Amino acid sequence: MIENLSYPLFAIPFIGVYLIVLAFLFGAVFASFITCTAWRVVRHENWMMGHSHCDTCGHELSTADLFPVISYIALKGKCRYCGSKVPPRDLIFEILLGLLFAGTLALHGAVDAVVIATLTLEVLLLGLSLADWDSGVIPDGFLGAILVVWIITVGFMPDMRRYAVEGLIASVSAGLLMIIATAIISRITGSKLSYGPSKLVMCLLLFLHIRGACMALGIAIVTGIIFALVCKAKNRKISLAPAISIGCIAALLLADVPLFPVG
Repeated sequence: MIENLSYPLFAIPFIGVYLIVLAFLFGAVFASFITCTAWRVVRHENWMMGHSHCDTCGHELSTADLFPVISYIALKGKCRYCGSKVPPRDLIFEILLGLLFAGTLALHGAVDAVVIATLTLEVLLLGLSLADWDSGVIPDGFLGAILVVWIITVGFMPDMRRYAVEGLIASVSAGLLMIIATAIISRITGSKLSYGPSKLVMCLLLFLHIRGACMALGIAIVTGIIFALVCKAKNRKISLAPAISIGCIAALLLADVPLFPVG
């Protein structure tokens, strides 16, 4: 097992505060990147190439237009070139992910593989949740990225063997149950249901042990009902990725799971 590498966050108080502020800034930057990526993925554009542009006039945005939070406030929520109003969604998610980054670091109290994995998951889950909300489809590329995160970080986790074994058990058990339930519901209703949520659950539960998985699924079910009602009210396809993501992140931050040091 690879030795767990960790930097205690509050060993020097000033450094801890500095890192938390830095985490907020990084969260805002990554939110700006992943919201743009999700937008391009939904529209089948090349997310790795090209420049950001105004959705209304199509004008290419300059560097000064792309500073998270600051540019939106400075431009008063309008496009610099055509004056059209820019939806506040990106600003909201930049602030939220910044706060989530800072909160994750503060709650964990150290910089290590646990935090790196959790922060990376938060970015990916925001992207796939937005993609699912906009299109009703969970892109496989995001799921593949989540698996890569687990493969890279699993060897650096505290109590790696327990972490890996219990994660695999939770993933396979819950995933198979969801796949079977999806198949049965599809047969009964005669409608074809997506296996995207089942695959997402299998990927995310790799990062949780049994108790954490139960917490994640419980929260996901409650929030999923809320999202389903909202989607029904808006007469749109039900998106479950946001609810599953909320459940997973809550469990990672709050449950006594192997992603946190085992005492």
